[in-house]
Amino acid sequence: MKTKTLIILLIILGVFAGAGALVIHLRDIPSPSGEMGAYLLEQLPANEVVSIVIERPTESVSLTRKENSWVVEERFGYPADFSKISDFVKTLKQVKVGRKFASSEKILKRLSLKSPGDTGAPEGERGTGIRMKDKEGKPILGMILGKTRTGGNERKAPDGQYVMLSKGPEVYLIDKILSSFEVGPSAWLEKSPVKVDDKEIRKILCLGPGGKEVVYTFERPGRGKDFELTAPSTDRKVKKTSLNRVSNALSSLQIGDVENPSTPPESIQKGISPRLDYYLFDGRAYRVYPGNACSAAAPCYLKLEVGYQEPGPAKKEKDDTAASEKKEPAAETPQKDLAAEAARQNDRLTPWVYTIPEWQHKAFITAFDQLLEKEDEKDKAAKAPVK
Repeated sequence: MKTKTLIILLIILGVFAGAGALVIHLRDIPSPSGEMGAYLLEQLPANEVVSIVIERPTESVSLTRKENSWVVEERFGYPADFSKISDFVKTLKQVKVGRKFASSEKILKRLSLKSPGDTGAPEGERGTGIRMKDKEGKPILGMILGKTRTGGNERKAPDGQYVMLSKGPEVYLIDKILSSFEVGPSAWLEKSPVKVDDKEIRKILCLGPGGKEVVYTFERPGRGKDFELTAPSTDRKVKKTSLNRVSNALSSLQIGDVENPSTPPESIQKGISPRLDYYLFDGRAYRVYPGNACSAAAPCYLKLEVGYQEPGPAKKEKDDTAASEKKEPAAETPQKDLAAEAARQNDRLTPWVYTIPEWQHKAFITAFDQLLEKEDEKDKAAKAPVK
């Protein structure tokens, strides 16, 4: 083989080798997110996000990760709903591109993709801004959510949304609707401050303002038993639906918002508000201050405390099974662990005054008469003194 031919072959081989290396290198680089059907934010480093700001033209919410929990900054650092934050980030990573096109001033106005902080633009032209940062304050994501697109379906329901990334300048039509996350601070709060199984409630004690007067007491003789009225005595029947309502009120509690802990409402103060104590079989006790009467126009408040009282020896119950049949002892949490857990819960709950819906406030019944069936005319006549 001639030297010249050999040199030419070596050059060709070098070109092919370089091209192969380039192809391998390109395979290692994430594919452009703007391609149709591609994930727009597949490379979003979710575990590095410690700050999320969602800004609308009229309001904003700042979510911050502190140690192992998330808080809502606009609500005085109250715990945020982690499941909602997790769903939000997961949804962002699953967004796919339907189409991509260049932006222009006209398009930004029409699709409401102008910055929410652009006070020079009408509110209808501004979108919702999403900003994410890592622990060092470096930006991880910048995005503006614009209008949704209504598809050709019969219901005329939105089937996509227009968005723009901060690196721009393209506009993307994505396959998901992110508008459900365009909500204010109260929507991001952890809505269930306590998790109590109503079947584990042993006793319900209602006290008047200041904790001096016993309004009523209901107690279960054992697990799986019905509540029995122990005080006060009455000839009237207990209304089962009302008793169920008050016994389930704590386990179904869902808050609407929180008040500024530095300026709590006067109606919720301990000397003014009535009180409901829920004693559990394991020794934990939840103290509820539902505040005074409220209405749809006036906020309904509620305050919580948690304590622990070592339960007495369990009552022996009759067993219909054979005496020789042995039962495995139920696993129980050590008392010192329950006491410590109650103390941690109390530290977490006591600073806060919650705002709750009126219907939920009414479930914490503090008037004994509301728990009793109405007397009919025959009963009234029978009790009337004989003249």
